[in-house]
Amino acid sequence: MLHGRVAEKAEIDKLLQSLREGGSGALVIAGEVGIGKSALAQYAAEQARGMELLRTTGVESEAELPFAGLHLLLKPVLDRVDALPSRQAAALRGAFGLGDPPGENRFLVGLATLTLLSDLAAERPLLCLIDDAHWLDRPSIEALTFTARRLGSEGLALIFAIRDGERDVQPLGMPGLRLGALARTEAAALLAEHAPDLAPHVRDRLLDDAEGNPLALVELPRRLTPEQRAGSLFPLDIGRGMLPPAGRVRLAFESRIDRLPEPSKAILLVASADTSGDLEPILRAADMFGASVADLDPVQAAGLVTLDGRKVMFRHPLIRTVALQTAPFGRRIAAHRALAAALIGDRDGDRRAWHLAAAATGPDDQAAAELEAAAQRARATNGYAAAGAAYERAAELTGEVSARARRLGEAAALAVASGRLDRAVTLAEAAADLTGTPSALAELDRVRAVVEAQRGSPEEAGHLLITGAERITGTDPGKAAAMLVEAVRGALLAGSPAVAGQAVGRLRRLSAPPGSFACRFGAAMTEVVDFFTGRQPGDFEAARAAIAEARRTHGGEWSDRLSAACIAFAMGDSAASAELAGRLVEEYRAHGMVELLPGALELRAQARLFLGECLDAVIDVSEGLQVAADIGRDQGSGRLTAVGAVLAAITGDEKRCRELAEEATSFGESRGLRMSAAMGTWALGLLDLGLGRHEAALEHLRGLSRGRHRHALVEIMAAEDLVEAAVRTGSGAAAECLGPLQEWASSVRQPWADAVVLRCRALTGTRQEAEELFQAALRFHDKAQHSFSQARTELSYGEWLRRARRRGEAQHLLRNAMDRFQRLGAVPWAARALGELRASGDVTVPRSRAADRLGSLTAQELQVVRLAAQGRTNREIAEQLFLSVRTVGSHLYRAYPKLGVSSRGELADVVRTD
Repeated sequence: MLHGRVAEKAEIDKLLQSLREGGSGALVIAGEVGIGKSALAQYAAEQARGMELLRTTGVESEAELPFAGLHLLLKPVLDRVDALPSRQAAALRGAFGLGDPPGENRFLVGLATLTLLSDLAAERPLLCLIDDAHWLDRPSIEALTFTARRLGSEGLALIFAIRDGERDVQPLGMPGLRLGALARTEAAALLAEHAPDLAPHVRDRLLDDAEGNPLALVELPRRLTPEQRAGSLFPLDIGRGMLPPAGRVRLAFESRIDRLPEPSKAILLVASADTSGDLEPILRAADMFGASVADLDPVQAAGLVTLDGRKVMFRHPLIRTVALQTAPFGRRIAAHRALAAALIGDRDGDRRAWHLAAAATGPDDQAAAELEAAAQRARATNGYAAAGAAYERAAELTGEVSARARRLGEAAALAVASGRLDRAVTLAEAAADLTGTPSALAELDRVRAVVEAQRGSPEEAGHLLITGAERITGTDPGKAAAMLVEAVRGALLAGSPAVAGQAVGRLRRLSAPPGSFACRFGAAMTEVVDFFTGRQPGDFEAARAAIAEARRTHGGEWSDRLSAACIAFAMGDSAASAELAGRLVEEYRAHGMVELLPGALELRAQARLFLGECLDAVIDVSEGLQVAADIGRDQGSGRLTAVGAVLAAITGDEKRCRELAEEATSFGESRGLRMSAAMGTWALGLLDLGLGRHEAALEHLRGLSRGRHRHALVEIMAAEDLVEAAVRTGSGAAAECLGPLQEWASSVRQPWADAVVLRCRALTGTRQEAEELFQAALRFHDKAQHSFSQARTELSYGEWLRRARRRGEAQHLLRNAMDRFQRLGAVPWAARALGELRASGDVTVPRSRAADRLGSLTAQELQVVRLAAQGRTNREIAEQLFLSVRTVGSHLYRAYPKLGVSSRGELADVVRTD
């Protein structure tokens, strides 16, 4: 019987009721040792009548075996794997050693887990219980938390039980219950249930000592003699006031273990050192101590373990820990050696390797070699944390210096991949102290650069990349060029012209073979940096060639398209940037490369912003932020937030714009990413400009060229807003604000940029030349799709014509502008065009009904609707967006009434009219 926990049980009941009604959810139950986490998980299992139930329990000794916990959870339903999309099915089989390794993607297994569990939940509600989740291996916890964060309407719930103070685990970011002590009355009821014969004063003493800890209330009475229970000999040895409840429980377990016969102690120690609980290898290892299966009987009688088929199950995880820690050191070493000898099959190679390592007391080449092999297997299944731990321990057991340095370097790179940044630096520094090989030192520089970039020090990251590239310029120019290009990209984002200039200076001196990465992109990056650092006007010949080649080439390296997309955006070629970034998005989705997706979505969102595809840009920002949260990464989220702030400024959503701008600015300042901070400032200026607060707009926008948020590219992007704000405030410096934009536009030769320059010149020039400039701007706009800029030119020209009393001509332009603004959802700008139209005498103003209807959808609903309108099935949409099929169906169900349609076939017409 579960005593107390009324509020906690109600929370679980609420989750299960939601499950029965088709909802989904996740819950974390956290607390100290023995506080009742497992009991609440068992309560959930008992209440889940009529549901499918899957369970797994983390085991401390299995924490370095990739996907061990997930495999135990899904083992009963592995016959359903073949029904998954082929790539996901292959990834799941590979993770469990049932097929080829799943490749380089850490999160594809998470996608497969989501799909498999949601497919099961489509048949009946499904509850997954994960006990002792703090001891689950890292790949398993990543897959399960990824699933938990993507839940929608599947009828699926996951409950995690986690011990306070153990390993950092992702589920702590989810809704949770933190268990405290039982109330005195509840504790008394529990004690009476398990020890009804206690004398009153003994009962009161135990209630005091247990402090409301349920495990202590159950276990402490077992330590008492009959005389103590009756109160004739007071139980002073419990240790009142000296130990917390968990410590007293440990003493109780120690006492029970100490009373066991020696052979039973031996078999208990072997079972505690084992990683699986499998009876067969435990008995083989115990035989080396002269123990047999019969010696398990006293262990069971003492209430320490139970036998479940061919499994040895500990009654509480703390028993395993106590049995190991109280055994003499030599005895523990012998137990690990015995288990290593007992594990003879290939499938047990990882476990054998770790037992050999645990038995080693000094350098051990065999154990180190087997651990390295285990690390390679873990890496092949994307178990980066497990692989890194194996490499690190292998290095400790390696006597030869160069081999030790190599293994430390591998461990450092894997620590970065698994998010352990502090450990990565420590390992990289240790490896660097042991090696003088330029290639090895360069790789360690790259590892430390990644850490610095993620910590928020992009300038330091750039310096490390430059240093690493210099080490290998003569021996590996291709890799050196890749490091330098990476340094340039980071420096441009950070707004660090000095670092960018150093990197391109070295790119110039590289002797790269024709057709290499350095040859294709070194010169292109050099042109971009030279222009933005003021070294020379740019003709961008190499940049244009690199972009054209990337657009022609299908397949090849993702880094090529990434570099080309960045270059294209810097050159104002938004269409090329959106295309290349879009190809990256689709390739990352197809390969399940979830961790790379936010960066590609951010690139495409920026390009779509300038193309005027604002609804699509909002979708990209929303998805990018969601994916970043799902995988526990905030790297890149600052730039996504910054793009979101600019989009909110365009739509006039003041509250959201200010929130996002503040977040982007704070993120940029804390991480040294001036582009994020600059875009946040730009967003505030654009918001004020759209709402007619011209003085405030001017103040914000001036900061982009002379404040701490200065960023050359953002200054150019915002120049048209600065010019307009200066004109509308009567500032005499309006024409001067046009300089950087005009110089950039003349170099990049993009029609939309030329159009913007002409519009700005019309605003700042004389009345006599204004009309010719406006008309020339419209001709350039006709050559390029940049809806927001075009609408602003039509609005400005229409305003000019109305003030010149040419109302008929003005109305045509103002109608076009208002229609474009409405389609973009640019509410304040559409209102301004409407005001001008009414001032011109036109009071019959049509509205874009399709745009209004699509604007009523959430970002994810709109994304689903667009894909459904293209003819994609729910299954195909789910696979592309990393959602369950039922969640896709739920989005469509909610979208239909908002759009005024009743069937899938009508969606294409609605989307087409947008």
